[in-house]
Parts: sequence; C-alpha cells; structure tokens
Amino acid sequence: MNTPLLIKDHGEGPAAPESEDQSGYARAHLHPREEERVARLLGYEILDDESDSVLDGIAELAALACNAPIAIIALVDRDKTVFRATYGIKRTSVTREDSLCAFAILEKKDLFLIPDTHQDPRLSKNPFVIGEPFVRFYAGAPLWSEDHLPMGSLCVIDRQPRVMTAREQELLVKISRIAMARIRARRYRKGLEHLLSLEKQIYNRFLHSTAEMASAAPSFDIALHNLMENLDPNLGWLSARVRNMQTGGTTGIIDNPTLSKEKDLAEIWQKIDSIPSHPLGISPQTEFLDTGGRISYSHLVVPVRVRGRLVALLEFLYPDHRKTDSRIRDIFDIMATNLSIVAERELIHLELQHQATHDSLTDTSNRSVILDGIRNCLRDADPIKPESAVVFLDVDGFKEINDNFGHEIGDILLVEISKRLRGIARENDIVGRLSGDEFVLILRKLLDPSDLPRILDRIWDSLSRSYSVGELEIKVSNSIGCAAITESEINPNEVLRRAEEAMYLVKCGSRKKYCLVDEEVIKQMQSKRHLDNQVKSAVRDNRMMLLYQPLVDLASGRIIGAEALLRLIERDGSMMEAGEFMESLKRSRYLPVIDEWVFHEVCQLLAGPGAPLLKIPGFRASVNVSPPIISSKGYAERVLAQIHKFSLDPKSFTIEIIESDILTSNDTVLKNFSLLRNEGVHIAVDDFGTGYSNLQYLSTLPIDLVKIDKSFLKGIKTGDRRINGLLEAMAKISLSMGYKTVIEGVEDEIEADYVKGLGCQYAQGYLFGKPMPIDELVELSKR
Repeated sequence: MNTPLLIKDHGEGPAAPESEDQSGYARAHLHPREEERVARLLGYEILDDESDSVLDGIAELAALACNAPIAIIALVDRDKTVFRATYGIKRTSVTREDSLCAFAILEKKDLFLIPDTHQDPRLSKNPFVIGEPFVRFYAGAPLWSEDHLPMGSLCVIDRQPRVMTAREQELLVKISRIAMARIRARRYRKGLEHLLSLEKQIYNRFLHSTAEMASAAPSFDIALHNLMENLDPNLGWLSARVRNMQTGGTTGIIDNPTLSKEKDLAEIWQKIDSIPSHPLGISPQTEFLDTGGRISYSHLVVPVRVRGRLVALLEFLYPDHRKTDSRIRDIFDIMATNLSIVAERELIHLELQHQATHDSLTDTSNRSVILDGIRNCLRDADPIKPESAVVFLDVDGFKEINDNFGHEIGDILLVEISKRLRGIARENDIVGRLSGDEFVLILRKLLDPSDLPRILDRIWDSLSRSYSVGELEIKVSNSIGCAAITESEINPNEVLRRAEEAMYLVKCGSRKKYCLVDEEVIKQMQSKRHLDNQVKSAVRDNRMMLLYQPLVDLASGRIIGAEALLRLIERDGSMMEAGEFMESLKRSRYLPVIDEWVFHEVCQLLAGPGAPLLKIPGFRASVNVSPPIISSKGYAERVLAQIHKFSLDPKSFTIEIIESDILTSNDTVLKNFSLLRNEGVHIAVDDFGTGYSNLQYLSTLPIDLVKIDKSFLKGIKTGDRRINGLLEAMAKISLSMGYKTVIEGVEDEIEADYVKGLGCQYAQGYLFGKPMPIDELVELSKR
C-alpha cells in the first residue's frame, strides 16, 4: 500500500486501527475526538447553508494551483460528506463510507496523499474509484478548527495517477487555510447576528458589504478603498483611515459625516504617526489617547495579517466612552478576516504569476518576458539611431564545470552570473535566463548606439572575473552576441535568434569576446539557416544515403574493410559530402536519429543476402560516431544490442571518432570505449594529428587504430622535410604504442610506397577506390 505523504503533525492521538473491511470507510475509522469534532462542525452552521461564491472561487484556485481537473471543499459529518464548494464535479455529497476525505481527517498531518488509488487496498471497491469520476489520484489538506480538529478537507482529484510537486503541496495547504478562514468568517458573521440583535440592521448591512468586498474586489488595494467608501457611519467612529502595508500607501483620512467634526482630529493623527511604533498585535487593540483638551479619544487598531505578515492596518478614532465596546472590535475583526482572504488570494496570484514569468533558479525573467520585452522595443525601433539592443550571453566551458565540480556548484555559479548582470543592468533593462548557461540582457533607452562596444566590453570584463563559489575560485570566459533593434517589422524571435547566432560566431572563434550583428553577419546567418533547412528537409524526405570507401592492406593490396560515409542527396540529384553539412546536422535535433540510422543501415547491409563482405577474411565496417552520441550513457549497450539483433560478430565493426572531438576526461566516453573493445569492436581515432596529438593523450585511450589525416601526405612529392618529418614521427609513435596505423587520402603509388616504407599497415584513398555504393564495393572486393 502506498504511504500517504504527511506534512505537519498536529499532535492528536493516533488514528483508530484499520478495519478488516477493505472495501472503503468502516465504522472503526473514526476520529479519536469524533463527538467533539462533529459538535464543532455543527457549530459552524455551514452544512446546510447557501452556496458561497468565495468558497467556489477557492476550490477553483486550488485546482488551478495544483493542475488538477477536480477540487472540492468537503465537510465530513457523522454519516455523510457534504461538498460545500466544487470545481469540475457537480455532486453535493457522498456517504461517509465512500468518502476519501473521511480518510484525510484521520491523519495528524497537513496533507494526505494517495498517488495511485489502484495501489491502495482500502479503495479497491470504492465506487468513485472503479466508477465515475474514476479517481486515480487524491490529495487532501484537512480544514483545521481553532483547536486543531479536522472539519473536512480541501482536496484535489485527478483521473490519472501522478506525483505532486513540493510547490503544489505547499500551495494546497495554504489555500486550505484560506478556505477555513472563510468558513470561520461565516461563523463569526452568524454569531454576531445573535450577539448584536439590537443593532441587527446596521451590523448585518456592514457584514454583508465586507463579505461582498472579499468576493468581488479585483485587488486588495481596491478592497481597502471600497471599505472606506462604504464604512457605515452608525458604527460610531469619528475619523478613520486604512494603511496598505504592502505598498506603504493609505486610503486617506475620512471623517464621520453624521457626527460633528472635531477641529483637533488632524493633529491627533499626526501625533499617532509620531509614535515610534503602533500597536500591531495579532488581534484588534484599543489604546486611550489623552490629548489634554476637552475631549479624549480611543484609537482602535485592527491588523490584517496573511501568513504572519502584516498587510494592512485599519485605524479608527472613537470617543473614549466607546473604547471598551468589544462588539465593535469583533465586527472589525471579521472585516479584517474578509480582507485577509482578498490579500491571500492576491498574494497567491502574484506568486503564481511570478513563477510563470521568472526562472526558478536565478529569479531572472524567462523566455516569455524576454520576448515581450523585445516586442515592446520593436514598437520604438529606429533604423538610424536604435534605442534598444538584445545581448545574448553564453558561458564557455560550463558543461566541464558541471562535470568536474557537480551541478550544485554549476547552479551557484549561474546565480552569481545573474547577480553580476543585474549589477550592470539599469532600471529599464531586462535580465533573463533562457536555459542552461544562456542569458539575455535587453538594453533599453540607449542614448547613443555607438556606446554598444563599450557596454559589451564592460559586460565581458565583469563576467570574466573569477567567482568565489564556496571554497572554489572559478574563472570562466563568455561569448556575447548583440543585435541592435532597428526594424519594427521583424519578429521578436528573429531578433533573439540573430543575437544568438552572433554569439555562436564568437564561440566558434570567428570573432573575439563579442559580435555585433551587421549586414555581413546577417548574410552568414541566412546562409547557415538555408543549409540548416536543406539538412532538415533531406532528413524528413529520406534523402540521406551511405557510400563505402574501401580500407586496404598495404602489404597484400586486398580490401580488409570499408568506412561508411554519409551523403546528402539534394533535390536536383547532386550529392553533398558530410563535411559540408555535418555542423548543420549537429545544430539540429536529428543528429542522434541519423547516428542510429547509420549504424542500423550498416548492420542490415552486412547481414544481407549471402553476407558477401563478411566472407572477406578479417573484414571490418567502420562507422563514424559524433561526440554527443559516444558520450551518452548506455551507448555501448545499444550498439552491441543492434549487432546481436542481426546475429553479427562485434569483431566485424570499427567505431571511429575524430581526435579533436574526444573528451579524455569524460568517464562515460572511456567506459563506452572499454565495453565495446572488450566485446571485440575496434576503436579508431580519425584525423589524427589535427587535434591534441601527444603521447600522454594516446596512452589514456582504449583504442586500436590511428588514422593519420591526409594533410600530412602533401609533403611526399614536394620533398617537404618538415611535413614528412611529422608524418614519420606520428607513424613511429603509433607503431611503438602497438596501434595499427591507417593513412588517409592516398591517391597514387608514390604515396602508397612511401607510407608503406614508414611501416603503416593500412591505407584509404582514391588510389584504392572512391566512396561507392555497396554493390560496387562487393564487386571491387571480388576483383
């Protein structure tokens, strides 16, 4: 059975032991103080009361806050559970035996959770689980009385099992307290109707107006002003005001129109303001003010509190003979309760709005706010003297920081970066975080666009200073792209994209520190975007194919393998080599799909009818793998599963990765390499000599072959001693460390004889065959 989530213990005795009857609620499942609890519930006089729009609104708020289709404010009576407010369901009550809320009130915590009702034996025969509304998830926050007796619960229900986030749990508990505050307010109102029978007409009118204020006021500030505009003069006050402690403003002082205005009231208010601290207690308080004149006053202070925080202060001046009238305090206490409902509703709305528009880690603006900010700037775009610009920032090497120090350190670093950006930003600027280590700064109201280089230099210098993260001193660089807003017709996403692509020009080394978007940059972006569209279209239309270039044994001259090479077929039938579109493929989301397709295609060809290539002794098919794929967890297992699926021998495969793409510090890469080699798959380092070639580098890799890049062959015919010396040194290093050596790009017999003399065992190049379809490779292997 799933264990319900329990938040806050209210210290009552343990719940009664479970009954043997597992079909639903049983009589043994009663609260330890059941009779007292039911009596307290009846005292609220709400079970058979009229509908309450405020409670209905609270139920709707709970459903929205918890992303649930159904929400109910349920009160558990002796024999039934009454639904006092609902959202998403039209029932008004259920029997106590069938009520899930009857379980919630047995708990001593602030939240009762059933993630999946089908996993809870108590509910196996519950009609609302096996029938409409088919409850699969239930979360109930008990509605506590003043002495911590559960009256019922505010619950949210889903028709699918789910996990409730910590934030949703917190909001549900808080909203349940609002609901109970509303129920208590109703009780207070009814009690006062009896208590103030002699002044029934006045008080009922006042209570009605404050209840309506709580349900109808669109904002807390408007609720306060409505209060002052409708303050009943028959309550005997001389002068009044309300302070909004959240904004610091007041509604202004008003005087009772039915009473003679005292000339010294303004001075009394000034005297009150000069007191170092006002009586800001939890409940209404009255203090006697002796002015030394012919009349003294009582100062009634009614605080409005939400979550222990003072949000408003109601202040009234009375003739001193009214200072002991507790009924007046009770009335305003009820009014303060209604006001607190409005304030709580507004606070929750503001919190949800803030969460929806801000990054949870750095508390900077999110993408929607950034795009809105750009949209506003576009309205005032000036092609001659732009007043706004979008700055796109990316932290260089952030992935390595996460890998080396952990994500917690990485998160702290992002927070510190956001603080520095806020320090640079002016009041009208917007600082935002898109995702990961990408930040955006919208510069507004620029006095002179020629200042942009100076501003970008300042940003770069500020972010490049070292950061103190715990005991670590971390220094990072950053790449910055900037697009001035000069066109009003352009889409906000396009402005953001231009700044991002300018940033990538810095990241790839085309620019230093920062890049300002100009016509040349826009042309480069358009060209890159055109290529990206070509690649995406080719993938969607299955216009990718594989060609195979033979790998030859230099000693015997026979084919001993082939490298699968990716090609893109353009719409006019021409063919584009991988080197022309690989960067574009890496930018797209299709790279993992293509990598998987290539390996599957090679397996299918090797295992095809007659498997002619596998009849060649020692034949191996080489497949190029991109860094994101080889560094993903489980890559080796997936490759071996494909090989076994086609009943192939792992020794028939070689995995190639370009030298400059290998991350030797990445444990996942090394683990994948080792697992593949243990099963017989060869590992080859491609384009050797173009990356970080050194002995220590080679010694740390579990590899079998070194493929020396073709650029080192160009000195053979010209007699270039420097290049030939490098070629000879690399061949010796590879051979001395026990690796097989492949020379790429051999085009004639002179080059073949030369590298053969260096001891290189294998070669690729046009001398032995260009990349070709599989059937041509089969025919060539036969010859």
